[in-house]
Amino acid sequence: MVHLPEIVVSIIINNLTTNHDRNSASLVNKLWYTVDRYSRHTVYISNCYAISPITAINRFPNLRSLTLKVKHGITYPRIDSDDRVGSFDPWMEILSNSCQLLEQIRLKRMKVSDQNLGSIAIRFQNFKSLILSSCFGFTISGLSAIASNCSKLEQFEVEGCDVTDNTGRWLNSFPENFNSLISLNISCIKGVMNAADLVRLVARCSNLRTLSLSKSVSVNTVTKILIKSPQIVHLGIGSTIHNLGLDVLLPYSLLSLALIKCQLIQSLTFFYPIPTKILHVMYRICPNLVYVNMRFCTVTQGKEQVNFIKKCTNLRHLSVRGCIGDEGVEIVSNSCKHLEEFRVYRETTGNGVTEVGLNAISTGCKKLKFLTYFCSRMTNAALMTFANKLPNATCFKLIMSTPNEPDHTTLQPFDHGYGAIVQSCKELKKLTLSGLLTNNVFIYIGMYGERLQVVTVLNGGESDEGLEYVYNGCKNLRKMEISKYSNLHDELLSNIIYEY
Repeated sequence: MVHLPEIVVSIIINNLTTNHDRNSASLVNKLWYTVDRYSRHTVYISNCYAISPITAINRFPNLRSLTLKVKHGITYPRIDSDDRVGSFDPWMEILSNSCQLLEQIRLKRMKVSDQNLGSIAIRFQNFKSLILSSCFGFTISGLSAIASNCSKLEQFEVEGCDVTDNTGRWLNSFPENFNSLISLNISCIKGVMNAADLVRLVARCSNLRTLSLSKSVSVNTVTKILIKSPQIVHLGIGSTIHNLGLDVLLPYSLLSLALIKCQLIQSLTFFYPIPTKILHVMYRICPNLVYVNMRFCTVTQGKEQVNFIKKCTNLRHLSVRGCIGDEGVEIVSNSCKHLEEFRVYRETTGNGVTEVGLNAISTGCKKLKFLTYFCSRMTNAALMTFANKLPNATCFKLIMSTPNEPDHTTLQPFDHGYGAIVQSCKELKKLTLSGLLTNNVFIYIGMYGERLQVVTVLNGGESDEGLEYVYNGCKNLRKMEISKYSNLHDELLSNIIYEY
């Protein structure tokens, strides 16, 4: 075997664009492993239980960016007990001693303390990015420590966390000369927020592109922010029905005028209930939108959501709730011809969507590659339509309200429908199956799912034998989640790896 010089190996490895490719390259020989070890600056660990902090840091001592998640789902149920949840404490101890050049920390479902956040603020002089998603254990004091001490902070995102500010003054923690923010997400922070502090902070940060605000921010404040920051590209807003004064129409009129100069907004997320008038005002920027997330619009009527989406003709990514119904999905398929990613989430108050909507989206959106679809019922015929119409799909996730329900028209299992998808969609990487299944569907997956990386099964099928077909056939499989099985051997999943 010809051994390449180290400088050539360095060039090759540093030009690899994914951690998965770097993982493979590091297996070539000791030199490739060493080059990857010292040159890799970004580490992603999807399950923090899979590796110890000291092992991870010893493997990549020049770490700059760390992403950690507590795995939960079908095979990893949500853990609520404090003594078992993934605590950031052991990671913080190792990082403080070994990774002084750390710039970015992303945590999901982790237990994070105020002491952790204080240590981050003090220990890492070049710290630029903190992203906390569905984390707990910290208070507004910990966030204030980050704001006070991280003078180079560019990303400050706190989403899905339970944090309350009782003083309304925590934004004062940012120094008066602080102006480096590119992304600010404070959508989950409860309590009264000082509008003047927020407006001054946003106005100072001329490079700010992403802004997500909590439901305590009024229409008037949103208007002032947009006037001072027309460069915003991604905007997230919550319920702004309060603090409107005597003239309830004037604030919306002023917001509409402010939006005239905000022609760069391409992404819009609605947090919490949104007044109908807000949707009407946003009609002005609908033609510019490529990303809309309406998953959390729990009160706004489905009809109003559909009327809004109908005007977003250039959408590429759309998330909605099932309250839009099959008629809403049909309108989406007729209006959003550039759609590449479509997510329909569970509707708890009604029947939601069915195979009728799936047929419509499969036929109308030729560019669709990513689908998440929570539905009340389904048919094999609709799955086959998806397979025939969208052979370039890379992700198909179907979640039925009753995981073991058969095809409601034929009472047959969904083996042939899913089989058609894995056979036709050659680039499929993620697959979620629900409904009545037999071992035949796993034979299909094993035979045709060559590129599958993640398989989630909400109904385990007949026996473990079916899962062996998947394991033996899907050579690129990295993760498999199964809702129920009997005596599946440990070695069956021993080669399914976690990611760096």
